[in-house]
Amino acid sequence: MLRLIKRLICKIFKINDCAYNFYPLNLPEPLCEERESELLQLVKENNLEARNTLIEHNLRLVVFIAKRFESPKVLLEDLISIGSMGLIKGIETFKPDKNIKLATYCSRCIENEILMFFRKISKQKLEISLDDTLNIDSDGNELILADVLSSAEPNQLEDAVLRERKKLMYEEIEKLSPREKEIISLRFGLYNYPEMTQHEVAEYLGISQSYISRLEKKIIDKIKENIMLHLEA
Repeated sequence: MLRLIKRLICKIFKINDCAYNFYPLNLPEPLCEERESELLQLVKENNLEARNTLIEHNLRLVVFIAKRFESPKVLLEDLISIGSMGLIKGIETFKPDKNIKLATYCSRCIENEILMFFRKISKQKLEISLDDTLNIDSDGNELILADVLSSAEPNQLEDAVLRERKKLMYEEIEKLSPREKEIISLRFGLYNYPEMTQHEVAEYLGISQSYISRLEKKIIDKIKENIMLHLEA
């Protein structure tokens, strides 16, 4: 069930995958604590402009962390783009009431996103070697990719992001019509329904599989659109 729910969440949030795949040449200065707190409060109220301002003023953090992972086979620009996605996740999931600074939390998110990238390409057996040197400290000690991957903490941040997205998804599913809610619940095993294939749902509801396929796409697109409207409100 968890696998199908994660797949549904990925389908719904795919619209955001390439957002902010950039970094400006003249990076804005970090914000003062008072202004940062004001913007974080607005982010809690789903203020998109406040979120974007926090992103822009924390891009220096992305560049700083990305430089630690730069290697001859991975461009800094690529690492900055990947790290920017981690920054966005950090700002969107940050809890101001927790005893941790935004920069500290986002640093972990950025590093986590970059590590995920290295894990992915190492699994795909690309040209990057686990023995590649990422950095050399002041004492001349080399930091290699294998050291970083083996010492990384369990991915708690990924779980936090997934929980936030799952919460948003369920909020929008509750707004669907009873028929739409039943179809999406049967397909992806939501609300303790059994997981069903499109064929099984079609038989259960007494309609064609092709119709179920069209309805499923329509419902997912509807959830996507409503979530985007919610985030931009």
